[in-house]
Amino acid sequence: MAKIYCNKEFNGISVTVNFINGVGVSDDPYLISWFTENGYTVEEEKREPSEYDSLSYKELTERAKERGFNAIGVKKEQLIVELIKLDEGAATGLCETKNSEQKSEEAEE
Repeated sequence: MAKIYCNKEFNGISVTVNFINGVGVSDDPYLISWFTENGYTVEEEKREPSEYDSLSYKELTERAKERGFNAIGVKKEQLIVELIKLDEGAATGLCETKNSEQKSEEAEE
């Protein structure tokens, strides 16, 4: 798994990788190589096996929903990493995005 960084304001898909706030993830060696060769900052992540590895994608998205974020459309590996971060008490990019959207909606009311 690798995190790929680009313009922090970019939200969209580039070369089949979904970017949220300028950060995308991929475990495809060809894509990781392509992004590296084209000047993107790429950080390879290695993680220990987790209890989440044996869960199905549906079970992971249900756990994410229980934890306060909508993970539908997020790749399984990224979802596992985000759930592990939550278990460790760290903020995740997915939760931060949701929290900022909620604050914006509350401010409008």
